[in-house]
Amino acid sequence: MKRVLPAVLAAFLVAGVALAATETVTVIVKKTSIRRDRQFYAPTLVEGLLGESFKVTARGNGWVQVETKSGEGWLHESAVTTRKVSASSQAPAGGKVDDRDVANASKGFNPQVESQYRKNNPSANFAAVDRMEKLETTDTAVASFVGDGNIQPRGAGK
Repeated sequence: MKRVLPAVLAAFLVAGVALAATETVTVIVKKTSIRRDRQFYAPTLVEGLLGESFKVTARGNGWVQVETKSGEGWLHESAVTTRKVSASSQAPAGGKVDDRDVANASKGFNPQVESQYRKNNPSANFAAVDRMEKLETTDTAVASFVGDGNIQPRGAGK
């Protein structure tokens, strides 16, 4: 009996660690890059789309390492949540729920908040914000920018 008890306790401990290791995160933005390293300018391995869930393998410095079909990569914590995210099948008064609505709602931003902000800030240039939201760049352009600017990762050269 004295030998069985430690073995049983060890089995429960291993089972508990395995359960804790099954944490998942869900993407809460329209599209995000799953990167090779924990840096915004690191090469993209694969894109994560709104509503996709990934198994977490590690966390560190505001980043979450996840498993993908292409291997492990890093997502920034601001692009994911551990909570369940789903769009309602019921459309709001103005039309259908889309991925932007879900992402904004998960961050506490909704049409009512935007309407109030517009009312309180009539000179705000919302057209410029809309244009900025549509801007995209390639990993090649980012790599060129990083190289031309001699941008170094935090802690490099110390």
